[in-house]
Amino acid sequence: MSRHALIPYRPARAAALAAALLLGLAVRPGAAQSPGDALNADDGTGVIKVCSPVAMPRWRSMTPVPKTWTFLDCMGFAGEMGATHFQLGCLFANVTPHAQKYAWGAMVPIEKSAMAKAQPPIPNCGW
Repeated sequence: MSRHALIPYRPARAAALAAALLLGLAVRPGAAQSPGDALNADDGTGVIKVCSPVAMPRWRSMTPVPKTWTFLDCMGFAGEMGATHFQLGCLFANVTPHAQKYAWGAMVPIEKSAMAKAQPPIPNCGW
C-alpha cells in the first residue's frame, strides 16, 4: 500500500470536512496568513479552492489547495494519488443566508485529452 492512505468516500464525512474548513474561517476571519498558508482563492473573501481526486466508486478526497493552483496542478495531483477522475471545487464562507456554500465543476477523467477540458465550478473561485 502506498504511503497515502485511501479514504473511502462517505458523503457525511465529506460534508463534515467542508463544514470544519468553513467553521475555521468563520471563527478566525481576521487571522493573518503567511504566504505559504494561502488557502483563500482571494485573500480576505473566505473562499477556498478545493482539488478533489476521485476513484469511483471506491474513494474520493477533498484537498484545500493554494490559490496559485491551476486545473493542471489538480489533475497532476489527482493522478499521483491514484485517482481516475478529479473535480475542481470552491467552498464559500461569506455568503448571504440560504445561499449555497460550495460549488463543483464537472468530474473529469485523468487523460491526455482532459488537458483541454477545464471544468471550473460556477461560481468560480479562481480556477
